[in-house]
Amino acid sequence: MSYENEIKIRYQHFLNFAPKVMDFLIHTHRDEDLSISYKGNIESDLVTKADKGSESLIVAEIRNAFPQDHILGEEGSSYQGTTSFKWIIDPLDGTVNYSHRIPLYCTCIGLEDMERRKPVMGIVPLPAMGQIYHSMEGGGAFRDKFRISVSKTKEIKHALLCTGFPYDREDRIDRLIFNLRNFLLKSRGVRRTGSAGLDLCWVADGKFDAFWEEDLKPWDMTAAAAILLEAGGKLSTYDNNDFHPYVSNVVASNGKLHDRMIEILEEFLNKP
Repeated sequence: MSYENEIKIRYQHFLNFAPKVMDFLIHTHRDEDLSISYKGNIESDLVTKADKGSESLIVAEIRNAFPQDHILGEEGSSYQGTTSFKWIIDPLDGTVNYSHRIPLYCTCIGLEDMERRKPVMGIVPLPAMGQIYHSMEGGGAFRDKFRISVSKTKEIKHALLCTGFPYDREDRIDRLIFNLRNFLLKSRGVRRTGSAGLDLCWVADGKFDAFWEEDLKPWDMTAAAAILLEAGGKLSTYDNNDFHPYVSNVVASNGKLHDRMIEILEEFLNKP
């Protein structure tokens, strides 16, 4: 089987499977007891039974359909396979929103080509909105059946930006606030949805023009990064090095604004 077809069968399989994950999260969201617990010592970093249940559902499907693939999940799932493909999963991105019954959350199912360290497939269901963002390498990016592309905004003063803040923010609060203030003063506005996966999909869909965030994990980015790249967007680190799923800080844009985003982020390093 060709490399392209290897990706395609995985893509089609999980595009068909995604509604099951959506149904699970919607059903669990109606539950009065979300069974919240905390990760480590950071009380803003939540985990619910929905996170764990969604990951179990997805991992079981991968192990059944593609048992030789590698797996990395946010809630602890890990499997060493024999192929060059790794599934990187965030079963519920936006857990704090979800726990407060705010409908801005998603599931991120990404596929990495480990040899190239590149996201080659992404499926991001938005259960509360009834939408699925998806892409495979070379096939374009879509919201449901509609092809999407990044915005054409050329100047930062006309740009609507988005960002997020890490859970562990005490030691970096000065930089976070400096960058937020700087972008607020230079752009049309800044939004924060509370879900990096959603933010990246909305940059891909032209709703936002660019995004920046630090201390991200592979499961936060891989699926939506694949979608953004297929939508014509650009990804890099803060210092403009190449993106891969294991970087910790990310700039994502429509491409036209990318250099300016990097310049603005560099101002923190150069401030008196």
